[in-house]
Amino acid sequence: MNIAIIGAGLSGTNIYNLLKKDGNSVKIFEKARGSGGRCSTRYINDKLIDHGTPFFNANNQDFIDFCEKKVKENILVKKDNTYYPLKGMNKLCSSMLDKDDFYKNTKIVSCKKIDNKWHLYDENGMSYSPFDKLIITIPTPQILDLDIELPINIEKELKEVRYESIATLLIYSYTLQNIMNPKLVNNSSFKKIVDNSSKYDYGNFSSYVLHLNPTICEEQNLRNKDEVKEYMQKIVNDILNLKLEDEFHLMPHFWKYANVTKSIDKNYIYDESLSLGICGDFFKEDNLEGSYLSSKSLYEQELT
Repeated sequence: MNIAIIGAGLSGTNIYNLLKKDGNSVKIFEKARGSGGRCSTRYINDKLIDHGTPFFNANNQDFIDFCEKKVKENILVKKDNTYYPLKGMNKLCSSMLDKDDFYKNTKIVSCKKIDNKWHLYDENGMSYSPFDKLIITIPTPQILDLDIELPINIEKELKEVRYESIATLLIYSYTLQNIMNPKLVNNSSFKKIVDNSSKYDYGNFSSYVLHLNPTICEEQNLRNKDEVKEYMQKIVNDILNLKLEDEFHLMPHFWKYANVTKSIDKNYIYDESLSLGICGDFFKEDNLEGSYLSSKSLYEQELT
């Protein structure tokens, strides 16, 4: 069976891996330059900076089993019941992909059902077809932006999902720098500050990822990376009484659909008549674990 997947985060790569093991021909499309979604990793020469999910916990036994397998594969390491990446958080997703099936830097904008087969088209007019089934794992606003005919009930469910945005500022230096000042770490403007360099035990490299409080993000009406950089830079400079830009390289990022604040109360969506499945972190458990469980449930209940 020929199957297309849109989105190469944890949901997309996990269901790709499960379907591939069954002998299906599977292609996965991702608009970004690599897999991972919010499990993203930036490469600064030979150094790694996880600027999305830095670490996570597991509660469901299925997800624990998955994580323990990744520990054995040297993708994750477990410390005090928390899972950390060993060589970059993006490896959690890329380790499940065959590069020959992965179409990165490919933004699918249209999905058409023609003669009972799915035909996909990217923003440059390239077509990909035919596919027997289509699985979509991207955030719901991006699904609704696709040129695709969805049943009214599915469209209604997707429109009810709500997200909050998160702004982050990634800073790094090739000297040892410590910004973990209690005044900064405990400042209410930040949801968390991650000491990334200590996570990888770099001796000559300092890197931190500052996550702005989503409420502040909304209050300040931040909408792009330049606004994120200017706002967060000023907070740090004022608290630490320094010019951050003189001490570090700065890389802002704006996660528009970061956290799900209103999810769909089921594990996935599947329309058998369309051979269309939808899974992701916007179902039931709205987190990384939920993303994995959603894709696993869709596979087990509808695709085996």
